[in-house]
Amino acid sequence: MDLPRSEGSVRMLTDRVSLDVLHKLQDRFADLGRVTVCLCRIDGELITSPTWGSPFSALIGTSPRGREEFARAVRTCVKGVLARVPLLCHEGMTLHGSPILSEGRRLGVIVVGTRSPIPPPLEKVREIALAYDCDVDQLLAGVDQIDPYNGGAPDAIHRFAEVLADTIASLYVQAEAIDRQLTDLRAVHELSHMLAGTVDLQEILDTTARRVVETMAVKASIIRLLKEDTGELVTRAVCHLSNAYLKKGPVMLRENAVDLAAFSGEAVYIENMATDPRTRYPDEARRAGIVSGLCVPMTFRGQTVGVLRAYTGEKRVFAESEAAMLRSIASQAAAAIINGRLHEENVESERFQRQVTVAGQIQRRMMPESPPRVKGLAFGCVYDPSLSVGGDFYDFIEAPNAGVGVCIADVVGKGIPAALMMASVRSALRAHATLTPEIESIMVEVNRHMCRDTLVSEFATMFYGVFSRDGRSFSYSNAGHPHPLWLHGTQIRMLEAGGMVVGVDPSATFDCETIDVELGDAIVMVTDGVTEAMDFEGRLYGQDRLLKSVKKHRDLGAHPMAQQLLWDVRRFVGLADQSDDITIVVTKILG
Repeated sequence: MDLPRSEGSVRMLTDRVSLDVLHKLQDRFADLGRVTVCLCRIDGELITSPTWGSPFSALIGTSPRGREEFARAVRTCVKGVLARVPLLCHEGMTLHGSPILSEGRRLGVIVVGTRSPIPPPLEKVREIALAYDCDVDQLLAGVDQIDPYNGGAPDAIHRFAEVLADTIASLYVQAEAIDRQLTDLRAVHELSHMLAGTVDLQEILDTTARRVVETMAVKASIIRLLKEDTGELVTRAVCHLSNAYLKKGPVMLRENAVDLAAFSGEAVYIENMATDPRTRYPDEARRAGIVSGLCVPMTFRGQTVGVLRAYTGEKRVFAESEAAMLRSIASQAAAAIINGRLHEENVESERFQRQVTVAGQIQRRMMPESPPRVKGLAFGCVYDPSLSVGGDFYDFIEAPNAGVGVCIADVVGKGIPAALMMASVRSALRAHATLTPEIESIMVEVNRHMCRDTLVSEFATMFYGVFSRDGRSFSYSNAGHPHPLWLHGTQIRMLEAGGMVVGVDPSATFDCETIDVELGDAIVMVTDGVTEAMDFEGRLYGQDRLLKSVKKHRDLGAHPMAQQLLWDVRRFVGLADQSDDITIVVTKILG
């Protein structure tokens, strides 16, 4: 909205417009109109030395008597300038004054002297020369050069003087605006420099509130920040406001017309807080001694975080420049607030990331440092989490009265929650697998454990199998996990026996199967991060590509085969983001 302008003190015209510029404008005017021109202050004192319209006028005006007479005539002319009363001086020169006005303020006066079109007779010139102590011959020569109308008729000259007065007034106003803007910019720059030196949010707010009072010469200021979850504008910083006023009651954005308008981008002017119908607490404002107010949004890069208000102790009409400066201060503060919040979030994020890193290190320690050395068997393992921590895991467990147990599992979700569930599943599996060789019993107990400790939406897929001591048979059960591949001779078979995922139905049962393995056989176990890996075009790696990769690398040792399977997936995915953990466990049957 447009704010009413305030009256300011009038400074000297030359404080805003240089004397050199004034002289140039005056000289051009005198030359065009063949007139005498000078500029003076509102008290009649000359600002510029006169520019004479002819040699005749210059000879008279530069004489001692002429200078004194002209100065006196100018002062008299200025006194009657608003009545537009012409004044005679210098033996026939008529003076007219045109005020230089800006918003009702008189900045100075342009005084224009014109002469009669009829030159004085010879005897009169001699008398003038004697009166003003001038050289008669020079004055007679000057008379021949009097040509008062070459620059235009007197009325036109006077109108031009008024135009020139308006031009000078405009230059003054522009210079005044520029000076005010520079002052405001210095204030905003100083505030910006101060705010840049701290990331403490409360210090930013307190500094801003204090600088508003100092810079704008107001009684008080207040900063309210929006609490997005409740819509309340919470007071976060004040300067020169009493506790009684601050405790007047809650300020809800949706109920406050002034703050709503500010949040829409307006600078809202309140002439009298005690009588304005938009004021929510007029009595409290009256008791606090605040009268006029100005409210602006605290916005940075399209994000409004609150409002900044300035209050006066008497009625005051804020100028547009003051509204602009308050906006600038609010914007600088908003930027600092947002950056301060980002810094706090970054500090918290770094702290959390350190915890995640430690959690990842702990999780990796849960994975076998290296596969066990078992006669007749060779193991190859690859674990590639998409985040620092993940939900995949694999393990090797010494089974009672048997050989070695092999497990691969994938819990739902990613990150810390998945890692915690993974630890829970691993602990349950290890606890039961070391007590009994019965695979069905192990799967049932792990499932019950998961059902007790997790929600219905939290579950895991798991494959667990145990090799016999001689490494010639393998008993397993599959709880909803991607089917491992059994390379047996020239055939590839999926190991499907088992049941549903663990952690959903506490009464679930699981089938088991025992297979006879031979020299050269291999069992390849993967998590769904392999088959569900996607390239940039959104295509899945899929089961078929996995089968081709397994066939291609079946003659490699267990660990090289696991590594090559991973590299085939990575080559397919390319630079696309990895969306899930990848775990691969390969077991080779040796002689």
